[in-house]
Amino acid sequence: MLAAATKLPPAKPPLPASSGPGLNETTLLTGGSPSTVDLIAILVVLGVLAVAFLVLSRPRRAARGSGVPGAIGATVGAMCGIATYTAGYVSILLNRGYDLPGALARAADGVTYWEIVLAMAGAMVGAVFARYRWRSLGLLSYVGLVTLVAGYLMYAVTTAIPQVPPDQRWLSLILLCAEAGSLTLVLIFAFYSLDVASRKTWLRMPERLPRSRRYVPKVAVHVPIYNEPYDVVSITIARLMAMDYPKDRFMVMVLDDSSDEAGRNQVQAFCRQVGARYLHRPDRRGFKAGALNYALRRTPRDVELIGVVDADYWVEPDYLRSVVGYFVNPRLGFLQTPQDYRNIEESYLTKQYYNAEAYFYHAVLPSRNEENAIIFCGTMGLIRRRALEQSGGWGEEHVCEDAELSVRLAALGWDSLYVGKSFGKGLMPAVFDAYKKQFHRWAFGNVRILLTHLGGILQSRMSKRQKFDFIAGNLHWFDGVFITAIAFSLLYVALGEAVGLPVATHHQRELALLGLVPLFLLVDGVARVHLALRSAGKIRFRDTLRVLGMWFAIKFTNMSAALKSLIGVQAPFVRTPKDPGRALQPGEAFTRAVSLTRGESLLAGVMWCVSGLTLWRGLHNIFVRQGQGDLLLAFWLGLYGLLFACAPIYAYLSYRTLRPGLITPLTPAPPRFDQQAAVAGSIVATQPTQAAFDVVRAAPVPISSDPGPAPVPGSTAAAHAETEPGFVLAQPGPPKP
Repeated sequence: MLAAATKLPPAKPPLPASSGPGLNETTLLTGGSPSTVDLIAILVVLGVLAVAFLVLSRPRRAARGSGVPGAIGATVGAMCGIATYTAGYVSILLNRGYDLPGALARAADGVTYWEIVLAMAGAMVGAVFARYRWRSLGLLSYVGLVTLVAGYLMYAVTTAIPQVPPDQRWLSLILLCAEAGSLTLVLIFAFYSLDVASRKTWLRMPERLPRSRRYVPKVAVHVPIYNEPYDVVSITIARLMAMDYPKDRFMVMVLDDSSDEAGRNQVQAFCRQVGARYLHRPDRRGFKAGALNYALRRTPRDVELIGVVDADYWVEPDYLRSVVGYFVNPRLGFLQTPQDYRNIEESYLTKQYYNAEAYFYHAVLPSRNEENAIIFCGTMGLIRRRALEQSGGWGEEHVCEDAELSVRLAALGWDSLYVGKSFGKGLMPAVFDAYKKQFHRWAFGNVRILLTHLGGILQSRMSKRQKFDFIAGNLHWFDGVFITAIAFSLLYVALGEAVGLPVATHHQRELALLGLVPLFLLVDGVARVHLALRSAGKIRFRDTLRVLGMWFAIKFTNMSAALKSLIGVQAPFVRTPKDPGRALQPGEAFTRAVSLTRGESLLAGVMWCVSGLTLWRGLHNIFVRQGQGDLLLAFWLGLYGLLFACAPIYAYLSYRTLRPGLITPLTPAPPRFDQQAAVAGSIVATQPTQAAFDVVRAAPVPISSDPGPAPVPGSTAAAHAETEPGFVLAQPGPPKP
């Protein structure tokens, strides 16, 4: 790999002999006076930073007084970032024959104007993030990470890439773009993790917001179904009908788009028996969004709130009672509770899926909720009908209609709220095929949302943080593109070395740094994810590694879906299948896994083969000349091969460990009822594992004995709020677009 380096001109003359051996390479810190271009660039950078600092660091009411400690902590963090970066440079010098004092002296002498700019940038970044009132350690960690990433990209653009021959510079530019994209996503999700772990003051926690226990609006719960198993759907409907809420204040509407006529008749008969309203459309236009709009037009006009519950969710009796009181705030457009699951032990995949979902619901959403920027997640949420109609209803042209609606509601000025308590449990995809289909739909749909609404988001009256959250959340789906681009770049370099046509990149001469930065980021990412998952509950470190493996297993699918959406390919709404089938024998599971992950399996195999070839060449060359470059390249090829191999590995394990129907009982269990209940015996469990749920045999549960004053039909939030002691109602009326 180092053969190509001899073709590159040295960045500076060799050092004097007294200072150590000549360093005929581009180094991290280069001394000397800056050029005119450097000075102009420095002024531009400082100007942009100054403007950003003035705009973003305006203290919020809760963050006053944190600017000075924040700036101090940020400066220390910036120094930590530069120290980490300098360690890479020192390691290069040590590898070239310098002793440690000489290497440290050379590093100190080589400080440039760019490093000073970098330190100032780190301090400014820290001062901006000090407005969130993070603990000092979290602030220091994040600023150090930002400084490291910024220095790495700055060095690549200003020093490393210009040293690459122009005819080979195209590969460095592709590689740099992929690295910049990956590192940007690292910074985004590092922010969410550290925000939850480090924030000292939370302003929008549900317990700190207005809530009336006496506000009992009319609610319609919409349940869209499509060819779902009857034994699952019937229990979902029965549990909804059994909620602890006044019978005359809520209704359940089943939106059946199923193609199986016999199944539809069965569900319709059950709805008639328990008192739920049954709807069936003549066609599936608009898929789930179309069904929800169809039901909305047929919902009685006095219904104030619309709930959405998926067909496989078994809801707790206290769901509505616990959350409708927040809608006494007339600006609240929608409320979301976590998605939870009852089939955690059904396969190896479901165990990891459960922990992976915890990261989103316990790290990302709490941080976004603090800035009024959460998304509606499609189930276990409530929407104010007026907000839904004002926004134009559900977007039938989008396969992620829930997230898309969230953008339009935020742009109109409606508030949102995340209540982090679970009120129901559904079913996770238990096998890799279903998991892959679900993520393909999410990636495709969210990229389409970004393309459709990017201009509207930027021009809307959303806050800066809201705009950031809605844009950054959808950029996440391009992570597979970045990882695959880096993998192909590594393959191109390794194959060029193998056939005797070495390829020069901007990484050619800083091999120690090349290993240091990604390794640091990998360790940092594992630590942050583990920290966030620990905040959601007890989790072991190996569980965190398994979650990361599960995320890597889907990167290729994310890439495929994101690129399809980007070029305008149309994709229908694909329901995530919940019937896992049966466990497979080893041979069947292996064949099925490879068939589902052809691209990932092929790429992993190729990278491992090339890695082995590069490793052999490196071990051979290390005895006759320097072979560290080949060894490092072999390591990264092997690592990226492992990332792609996660897909077939997790697919195989999902089919081998499958135990269909293994579900976790709900807690708390719903109350039992006597035989005179209206729907006694109407649910017959078809599998032994479902027998635990035969407790759902009743008509709606009566409300508690002391519910407070009886609700007035058609009453508004203001009327009920007047009866709530100490409650101050916000200004009436929804926000104007």
